[in-house]
Amino acid sequence: MHRAVAVDAALDLRPFVRYLQSRAMPHHITEESGNLVVWARSETEAQLIAGLFAKWQSDQLDIPVGTEGTAAVPMFSGKTLLQNLLSAAWLAPVSVLLIVVCLLVALISDLGADPMAVRGLFFPDLRQLGLFDSPRVFLQTLTPALLHFGAVHLVFNLLWLWYFGRMIEPVLGWWRMLALVLLTAFGGNMAQYLWAGNGMFGGMSGVVYGLLGFIWMWQTLQPQSVLRLPTAMITVFLVALVLMGVLASGMIATAAHLGGLVSGMLAGLALGAWRRHR
Repeated sequence: MHRAVAVDAALDLRPFVRYLQSRAMPHHITEESGNLVVWARSETEAQLIAGLFAKWQSDQLDIPVGTEGTAAVPMFSGKTLLQNLLSAAWLAPVSVLLIVVCLLVALISDLGADPMAVRGLFFPDLRQLGLFDSPRVFLQTLTPALLHFGAVHLVFNLLWLWYFGRMIEPVLGWWRMLALVLLTAFGGNMAQYLWAGNGMFGGMSGVVYGLLGFIWMWQTLQPQSVLRLPTAMITVFLVALVLMGVLASGMIATAAHLGGLVSGMLAGLALGAWRRHR
């Protein structure tokens, strides 16, 4: 994907979007921290859309009658749902895949009520096994992120995974997003295992905090980037982390949150510094 246009969310893009639709020009719109971003499939199409947008802003674009005015109320249909799913998969394939896998694991384990059904996903006992004894042992240091215990736990994590994932993935690309998820999952899970001394935990929360930490450090080093979060949101997450550690450390894998956060921050510092140097 290639970024074509980024504008303030206060601008009504509907006439321009309907113009693109009338010309059958493939595009996708995302919202990133108060900005609307128009994406194209290629650099050539991105340049074309950017040129059309400039003409629209200077009243040089001839928008046919009927593309202005109030947007029609979309009708729900199977085709619309499929189009939305395909659009989401195109925008953030790693995030969508993770959400699907977590939902499947939740279904198999009855939302964590049947842990024996997914016992192979728990963190391995490193007191008896070496971290690199086999690929399976190392893989099991990552898989606890796929486990969730209860509907609230599952929905909360997946909503935030999608929120942060659809911000990061179009900017970094799918393979960097995948590397970031693996790093934060490992960092969060390892921190929780070292803290608790057992592998009976799970959840995507460490990854969620890792994505938050990545964006936090990224926007610090790349202040002009559209990949950024409001300071108030970051503060709320950090305060929540402290409160969880103080009030519910026995029920919540707080160390996984902290380990994921630190891992994501280190990744954001490293990649942000590299991009800044370039």
